[in-house]
Amino acid sequence: MIKKLFFYVFIMFALSACSEQSVSEEELITIEEVQTAITDQGLALEDADLPSINAFTRELNGVSPEAYFIDGNTLSIYVFPSTDARKEGMDDFEEKSAAAGVVEHEKYMHKNILVFYEFGNEETDSKLKSAINGLE
Repeated sequence: MIKKLFFYVFIMFALSACSEQSVSEEELITIEEVQTAITDQGLALEDADLPSINAFTRELNGVSPEAYFIDGNTLSIYVFPSTDARKEGMDDFEEKSAAAGVVEHEKYMHKNILVFYEFGNEETDSKLKSAINGLE
């Protein structure tokens, strides 16, 4: 009987520890927060209407990105419903682009967002990195 009780307590502890790793709903980042963080770094977001065959505008794990240009280079922002969904989205990207020749790019992952930037210059890359890492 004590072994069963210990087993159930252990299972409950393990399950609660796993659930704490995901981002709570209050901590999820919105597209508006990402846009603001980027523009606060002095970068101008230009709307981009790119074809869905573009590696950076494909649907990943059921999420379509918001696409922009920064200095003529593609920026894609994916906002997933959870960090786990974002991880699955990254896996999906790697799977879909494994055989394709994808242009040089940077990727930024933070909480529930995934951002791809077709590499332009180091200054822009540094500002994007600061913007994404500064999101709370």
